[in-house]
Amino acid sequence: MIALQDLHFLVTLATSPSFAIAARRLDVSAPHVTQKLKRLEASLGVCLFERGRQPRLTPQGRLITERGGEVLRQMRALEESLQSSREELGGQLNILAPIGFGEKRLAPLLGEYRRQHPHVTLDLTLSDRPAWEGNPRQPDIMFYIGDLHQSPLYRTLIAPTCRLLCAAPAYLASMPPLHRPEDLAHHHCIVLRENDEDCTLWRLRHLALGEESSIRVSPSLTSNVADAVKQWALQGLGIIHRSEWDLQPELAAGTLVPVLPDYAPPAVDIVALMGSSRESRPRRLNHFITFVQARLREELGAAKVRP
Repeated sequence: MIALQDLHFLVTLATSPSFAIAARRLDVSAPHVTQKLKRLEASLGVCLFERGRQPRLTPQGRLITERGGEVLRQMRALEESLQSSREELGGQLNILAPIGFGEKRLAPLLGEYRRQHPHVTLDLTLSDRPAWEGNPRQPDIMFYIGDLHQSPLYRTLIAPTCRLLCAAPAYLASMPPLHRPEDLAHHHCIVLRENDEDCTLWRLRHLALGEESSIRVSPSLTSNVADAVKQWALQGLGIIHRSEWDLQPELAAGTLVPVLPDYAPPAVDIVALMGSSRESRPRRLNHFITFVQARLREELGAAKVRP
């Protein structure tokens, strides 16, 4: 039988870039890690890691660490459920999110949440390409915006949002008018690289007729930082394709205005991705999801959302 501490040991190895880093996380020496792994493999009768400069999980190793990770999460959830509901929330949450969304929307909410629950420790990591697998920080929750392909992770809708094309009034006044998506070929387009999306393929749908167009743009400026893209648009350097939540102040002030208002890119959802079902998650994680969900829907005016 595999002990829980052995599962913790193997999961730590699997989520660490190297055995040396795993040793530091476990507060043991590197030789101790190697020796303990050999003993576990001998006891189980299988090879769990392919040795090399960067150790890799074998199929058997992947099976045991994936299921072992789920067992550990269930045990943590069980321990929390045994505590009195009157007790304050505690523990740590490792959070992964896109850069722009994390800075603008999520970070302020984390401050608010921390004030309400001072015994919860929050660790926020931002990335232009947030990824669950292979992440050394082993997130408890990952926020994602955009086209989400098939994923084994559990997902919860946080809030729906839409995208639009916009530009500075001065830019539009100096360039040929836009009536159809094809007119974008005669304009400067500014592109944000995020996730693994095909960022130069802009898909637009006519709001009244339902006709869909796919336009391949040739960007004059490209970045993986949303603020840089927006600043270029504010400087009158071209047209951007962004989420409405990131443009609300500029649209309200008129410093950016919609382009091709009869058309819209496909709507996207802000979702939370997690490695376990609601029943298996720690109470602090479920509570945090409910908090962020309510606050963002309030901020984005999304009181009624799609099921």
